[in-house]
Amino acid sequence: MMDFMKIVRNANPRRSLPRERRLHRRAMLYWEGLKREHELPLLETFNFFELEDRAGHGFLLDLRDTAEPVVIQAGDVLRDEGDLADVPVKLDDVPSTSLVGQFGRQWKLVLSQREPAVSEYDFVTAAGYHVYCRGVLLPLSSDGSAIDHVYGVISWKSEKVQGADS
Repeated sequence: MMDFMKIVRNANPRRSLPRERRLHRRAMLYWEGLKREHELPLLETFNFFELEDRAGHGFLLDLRDTAEPVVIQAGDVLRDEGDLADVPVKLDDVPSTSLVGQFGRQWKLVLSQREPAVSEYDFVTAAGYHVYCRGVLLPLSSDGSAIDHVYGVISWKSEKVQGADS
């Protein structure tokens, strides 16, 4: 797995929390703008890379088989952080301690609410970093009404835990 500090880039988790909220707000505005005459944005109109500054921090879940959701796209940063060399991958095979594992498993909340779901977590990684993260899951549809995909955007900051081995 890649050195965690190369992924994180900023050791001060508190400094950019307002920026993170703007990041998710922009993602939700993009999602809202795609709805047009449909109840939900169409998957075919959603451009994973349109959210350019979030493409490395985004992932796409295929929920057509809710018994086995599949991560069908993941940005480079999330692939490295979660050790997701092979995508597509079943969500059950994604480590639960990874960011995609933490947020991706909240897809049922999106199905029940039928709207974006925002979550925040903080946890300590196996590498000894306290991670503060925030993410949003955005429902997408192939037909404009049934949720069959979810796009997630995650941002985070971390700091080395005192006394943790390198």
